Amino acid sequence: MHPRRYETLILLAPNQESLETFKNKVEGLLAAGGGQIVRFEDWGRRRLAYPVQKETYGHYLLYDYQGGPALASELERNLKIDEKVFKYLTLVLAKKFTADDLAAAREKLLAEAARRESEKARREETGAGADEGDGEDDAETAVGDDDEE
Repeated sequence: MHPRRYETLILLAPNQESLETFKNKVEGLLAAGGGQIVRFEDWGRRRLAYPVQKETYGHYLLYDYQGGPALASELERNLKIDEKVFKYLTLVLAKKFTADDLAAAREKLLAEAARRESEKARREETGAGADEGDGEDDAETAVGDDDEE
């Protein structure tokens, strides 16, 4: 069976003293199951839309990884029995995700991060007038994209 690409969003208790321990546990489960992390995002502590276990805040973690269906099942099993986890959601992003796809996804993420950093540096250099210029550049880009199609 081909490896798949999954994305798992985890909602943890907000007062998480052992957050690094939890992250290491999840990464260890993914590594032990033969998976590879494509992307990890720590969204931090956020206000919930409704109370969960009498808590109004939660800590969000997003894991984007490659692995087989057994890996996703094992991760969900461990999340289900962990009392620090309020909720979790796993999505299949791609049913066939090869090593070439993994390398391309990582390269795309690195290029996107570099683009964001260069835009941030450009905005800091130009100062307060950067917001006005950004809107004009976006409009020109949008018009240019329509012409190509």
